[in-house]
Amino acid sequence: MKFPRTNGKCFSTKAFKKMKRLRLLQLAGLQLDGDFEYLSRNLSWLSWNGFPLTCIPSSFYKENLVSIELENSNVEHLWEEPQVLITIYHLNLGQKLI
Repeated sequence: MKFPRTNGKCFSTKAFKKMKRLRLLQLAGLQLDGDFEYLSRNLSWLSWNGFPLTCIPSSFYKENLVSIELENSNVEHLWEEPQVLITIYHLNLGQKLI
């Protein structure tokens, strides 16, 4: 799902509730509102250009993630709370556009 950054589209995380087998997710120029626990536990690749939050919410299931790409994001630190050791093979926080 891609939208121009100026569009300000916001979708509910509940839209992902029935996508139990979702493994790859690419988002750009939009915001998700709600509890991140609705995203698939099978998600292994997340690419979100313009991630609007300052950290990844603790309700986001990350144990199966192998790649996170958060280019042009507002990330200041990855997680809200300390995490048990997880293996992420690829992490790209990119560069924030000003």
